[in-house]
Amino acid sequence: MILQNDHALGLYNGDIGIAVQHEGITRVAFETHDGEVRYLLASRLPAHQTAFAMTVHKSQGSEFAHTVLVCPPTISPVITRELIYTGITRAKSQLDLYASWPVLRHGVGARTARYSGLPDALLAPL
Repeated sequence: MILQNDHALGLYNGDIGIAVQHEGITRVAFETHDGEVRYLLASRLPAHQTAFAMTVHKSQGSEFAHTVLVCPPTISPVITRELIYTGITRAKSQLDLYASWPVLRHGVGARTARYSGLPDALLAPL
């Protein structure tokens, strides 16, 4: 998984490549926006890391034909409506969801609480 944008190579944070043998050399294959495949030597890649699986957070901005969303076995404050929505919407055509009913029910009902302090700052006297 690419961690740093490289405009010259056309690779961007979150892009996923697969190591394959191409013309007798191990290269990393990336699918382009027009469906073609580009093969690059690993030594040419910008900052990257091996990814066998990724968090919902890291998957933001990506889509996959088949996605598996695995929730923890017990209720957790991390499982929120926004996280579940983001995880589900990464799948283009197939989703496998592993969650107990209590965890899923709790997560769908839990909203992410954000407090930036902006409303208080806007209402504060000058």
